[in-house]
Amino acid sequence: MKTGTLRSGVRLAAFLLIVVLCVFALVGCGLSVETDETEPETTETPAVTTAPTPTEPAVGEGVTPVRTVDGASIVLNPTGLSFTALADKDYIDALISAYGEENVRIGVMVVPTDSISGGSFDPAAENVVKVNADSFALTGEGYRADCGFAVTEEANYTVSYTAVAYVEVLGTVLRCADYSSAAKGTLATAAKMAMLALSDERSSVYKYEIKIGNTTKYSPYTQRQYDLLAQIRLSIAFTVMSYNIEVYATGLTGGGWEGRNPAKALATVVEQSPDIVGFQEVNSQWNDMLDNLAQNNGYTRLKGTGTDDAFERNEIFFKTDKFTKIAEGTKTFKKAGAELNIPNSENADQSLDKHGRIFHYVVLEQITTGKKILVVNTHLHYGGTGEGHEEDDKVRRYEIRTLLAWLATQEAEYPNRIVMGDMNSHYKGTGQGSVNMALFTDAGYLRTSDTAEVTDDVGGTLATGSDRATRPQYIFDYILTKGNHLKTAYYTVVNNKIDNNNTSYPSDHIPILAQLYIQ
Repeated sequence: MKTGTLRSGVRLAAFLLIVVLCVFALVGCGLSVETDETEPETTETPAVTTAPTPTEPAVGEGVTPVRTVDGASIVLNPTGLSFTALADKDYIDALISAYGEENVRIGVMVVPTDSISGGSFDPAAENVVKVNADSFALTGEGYRADCGFAVTEEANYTVSYTAVAYVEVLGTVLRCADYSSAAKGTLATAAKMAMLALSDERSSVYKYEIKIGNTTKYSPYTQRQYDLLAQIRLSIAFTVMSYNIEVYATGLTGGGWEGRNPAKALATVVEQSPDIVGFQEVNSQWNDMLDNLAQNNGYTRLKGTGTDDAFERNEIFFKTDKFTKIAEGTKTFKKAGAELNIPNSENADQSLDKHGRIFHYVVLEQITTGKKILVVNTHLHYGGTGEGHEEDDKVRRYEIRTLLAWLATQEAEYPNRIVMGDMNSHYKGTGQGSVNMALFTDAGYLRTSDTAEVTDDVGGTLATGSDRATRPQYIFDYILTKGNHLKTAYYTVVNNKIDNNNTSYPSDHIPILAQLYIQ
């Protein structure tokens, strides 16, 4: 059993322990949990008092006595999930009149979602835990009870729980809400939704100033609480960086290796500490430094198979404590295109690709969730870009079609896919670069700069000279994703303190960073 992936029996035991030992009070909602523990035998026989058997009041046509609100919300200190039950006012008032307010309870029954079979909820199942609200409040929708339980183990942050509301009188459940598959949630997802509650302006609700990268926003949560939400969410999120670290005879830094100060490129990586890195244009000069980067910062370094003598490599690094490697490989576009019978529909001049461009892939399994991700790192044909270089763009489009065809063969086994690298194509405008990148989007691969829930710097990814303020707005570097459950939380071009002074850049590209998670 891998860390963080509880089997149903273990998960249930942990779930029961969490609820029984860690139930806490919400605002306006004291909580208790019922158990079936047997009292020890005594020598005295207590007097037996027979409680009346409660009966349900008449329910009018079209009236829903109790229902469960979809979704779940997060509560802090300690961390946990809260589900909401709503009960009809007349229904509850009739019960209170008959049995007394102290004997009427509204609550939810909670169960790990993956233990529900056949799309039906069995209130009598042994793994159902009842969470009663000691009090409830009258709202415009009826009586509301917010019922929460603590989830303190990181391994359970991604476990989905489902709730069904109920009304209980004198210890007898009179009515359960209809089961709804939407009345569920995970702690990580609830943390995400709380983090997205942001405003550009301060108000009575959004009253706390918080910092997100270089941006100021306002939140219902303090900075400390927001950081805690981020920490919860980061338990399933991971960061991906794409960085072209070499530059060939561009005159950018005088052409000398020492003049480029390549150590700054790796210092940027160390400071950002991404969980997965795709490097492009790696050659033998980088070997010692990249070995040190891996050994001193917890990375596994993947050079790519059969690339020791290659003109350049597209290397992939991943944090060893976050992922396990399942598979790896490297393919040249020319060979892969021939294997997949990709038609050269535009008569692209393949001789233009003098260096045998490649794509390097790895399948990683996330240790905390057990979910697999196919990661591809590539560097498309360089040649020329823009007007007058149509033949070079034809080669790039052939490479993209080849890569997409290969990815299609992997889709059934690995639905969550990441493609990153230097595409030598600017997607904006009406030029050939936009035509190239449209092949990706038409195939369902989304730019993380567009889909991120929060963005910071979304400008150009090329560097010319040393003035960051005047860097060109051409975007050649991308992190693309595909998969219904693969989402982007954050995206930025990395504009950090290490290389924003008036000194030579370590590369003609600037790294990009995306934070992803699998729902």
